[in-house]
Amino acid sequence: MHEWNALVATHAVAATLALVIGGANLVRTPRGDRAHRVLGRTWLVVMYFVAGSSFWIQQLRPGNFSWIHGLSTFTLITLTLGWWFARHGNRPAHAGNMIGTYLGLWGAFIGVVAVPSRLVPQAFQDDWWAMSLLVSGIVMVGLGLVLVVTRALQPRLV
Repeated sequence: MHEWNALVATHAVAATLALVIGGANLVRTPRGDRAHRVLGRTWLVVMYFVAGSSFWIQQLRPGNFSWIHGLSTFTLITLTLGWWFARHGNRPAHAGNMIGTYLGLWGAFIGVVAVPSRLVPQAFQDDWWAMSLLVSGIVMVGLGLVLVVTRALQPRLV
């Protein structure tokens, strides 16, 4: 079995944060306000790290790329297109790329947790209490960031 290392752990933490930040930005309204843009840019940077870091994680085929790296390449493209469309005012194309990328992130998450031999399910089997606390902490940090950004950038009534 493969082991956790700093890159895999950081990748997993970033992916978890991306699930939280992206989901919060999708459900909050209004869209397009300053908080949406700040959260969206934060999510974009985190997602670039998640997709980019995957190229150095080669545990499915040690020393080689696997089909997952094709998904990472696709993710880098859809992230860039989504950002580009937002910058050029094409909201439907922006939304389509970002929502599609977010759903792809959920697909990757399901793939990670559904296979019992992968690191995350193994870690939960080894110490479910510590892993539950860790994941809860990461989710709380993500929600805290969303709360701070939305409150700090909330329009002030005079």
